[in-house]
Amino acid sequence: MKQLSTLLSFLFLFITLSAASQIENEGSIDKYIKHLQKRHEIPGVSVAILKKGQVVYRKNFGKANMEHRSPITDKSIYRVYSLTKPIVSVAVFQLVERGKLSLGDVVSKYVDDLPESWRNTKVKHLLTHSSGFPDMAPYNRMSKLTEEEAKNLIFKEKKTAGLGEKYEYNQTNFWLLQLIIEKASGEKLEDFISKNQFKNEKKKVFFSSNSKRIIEHRVSAYFPFETGTIQISHPTLKGRYMFAANGLNITLEEFIKWDQRFRNNELIREETKDRMWSVFSYTNSNKQFTYGWNKRVINDHNSYGFSGSLITAYRIFPEDDLSIIFLSNGLGNYYNIENIINHIVSLVDKNITDYQNKAFELFSQAIVDGNVSTLNKQFLELKRQGESANMNLEAAINDVGYQLVNQKRMQKAVEVFRFNTEKYPKSANAFDSLGEVYLMLNDMDMAEKHYKRAVALGGTNGNAKNMLEQIKQTKKN
Repeated sequence: MKQLSTLLSFLFLFITLSAASQIENEGSIDKYIKHLQKRHEIPGVSVAILKKGQVVYRKNFGKANMEHRSPITDKSIYRVYSLTKPIVSVAVFQLVERGKLSLGDVVSKYVDDLPESWRNTKVKHLLTHSSGFPDMAPYNRMSKLTEEEAKNLIFKEKKTAGLGEKYEYNQTNFWLLQLIIEKASGEKLEDFISKNQFKNEKKKVFFSSNSKRIIEHRVSAYFPFETGTIQISHPTLKGRYMFAANGLNITLEEFIKWDQRFRNNELIREETKDRMWSVFSYTNSNKQFTYGWNKRVINDHNSYGFSGSLITAYRIFPEDDLSIIFLSNGLGNYYNIENIINHIVSLVDKNITDYQNKAFELFSQAIVDGNVSTLNKQFLELKRQGESANMNLEAAINDVGYQLVNQKRMQKAVEVFRFNTEKYPKSANAFDSLGEVYLMLNDMDMAEKHYKRAVALGGTNGNAKNMLEQIKQTKKN
């Protein structure tokens, strides 16, 4: 019996480990994540991909702490920042299912002392960011404010839009949702979510908006926003009043378990999920947003998800039974994390491909990890493939050039913009961009040369002419 038990344990372990690598493009995903780390100075990353409820890819990359060179491991705990919000949305709909809450309830039913102009706002307006409330986040002193102090400040601000008028993302909505969940459930937000979504696991998943707290296995946070250079950053808020907006801390393992429960309708019913994912009708906006989730469509494939502080993201493609979890602990320069999820999805399922994004990502890999020769090879390969008909290769190359400018990789930026003029010698925009990067480098003669070429090719809505005039004035002075 003991031998049988040992054998079964071994088989279970083998199946679990095998499931984490049952993916055709595993090597391409590995290569891409490592490229992202180099391109955007991302210290550490954990990625999981689930198909039909099974983990088909799961890996850790890089450092949890750069100073001590501590690696990311399966025990690593991430702050997910605003990726907390879909979890809170599920909590709202759990209460709706239990009859303790309605999307049509006015906020004043649960929260006292609201300004008069706020009292007709409904729960649905908070979830869809259509309340028109001023945003708590911009206050520079926010980290030092108590909840009462923050409330007093925000209540003095004027509304920015009418109810349901347009999507305006802000943290005030989720501060109020936290108060509503606690009033409707009779429990603290963190306790209600822990019990009803994470089976009371509190060591690997918990709430804290304070990155300064020393917590075993939690990754260090690194951001460039204060100085322009990546450094340790400790985004923090006083107290727990922003837990619903940014407080979730979690391991990749627990996020995977959450995804599996969510898929299996253990958290909310299928029909409730459909209601949560129905697109909200704004009266003055075409934004595709549901009740707490972004909706994105790629080649007729629907997906729902959210991201946090530019560095964490979750996306689920329900009809394809596919989920992607991306957790990282910082960045050295800006990137669009939603486009990164789009590219990872295309590596998993070629039918779910954002072709323009694919061209950008392939060109970026080619120049950042290689040189102009590598870029040319990738360009010729895409031209050879039939799918290039769905791509604007000139625009993709230009976008890569500007990404390099933003990363201050100016020499490579020049090479990319010059490459674009060689491939598209009749493009005024290509020469305008090359002129711009030379102007940034204070090379007036080369900037003037290429702006003149842009004008000769038809101009760029007056921009090239304006820049030539500025160069003329600069040379005079």
